[in-house]
Amino acid sequence: MTLKMDFTDEEKKAVGSVLAVLVGADYKSHSSENEELLKCYRELGIDESTFEPLPKERLSLVYGIIKAMPIDKKRAFSLMMTRLSRADGHFGARERAFVTDILDTCEVPFVHKL
Repeated sequence: MTLKMDFTDEEKKAVGSVLAVLVGADYKSHSSENEELLKCYRELGIDESTFEPLPKERLSLVYGIIKAMPIDKKRAFSLMMTRLSRADGHFGARERAFVTDILDTCEVPFVHKL
């Protein structure tokens, strides 16, 4: 399922960075997760060839941007995190902990399907 929504450049950087960190949350690299990440980037309007996500230790810099997003964008972001987490067929403990932290910190509702 592809969502079409216009994210600002700030929102793209924030959401794209969180998604990039989520892919590596379990310290494993799966082609299915990388493919899903690229789909999310396309939905966000991010050019993956030039995008430089923030590293995990700097993510707190973008929490306020995500927290301030309208609810429809938060839902779209939440669904992207769910799709990305499930892309390899295993929603592991580290991924769950990271997603839960983002949902709580940024006041994003949990969305697991449309």
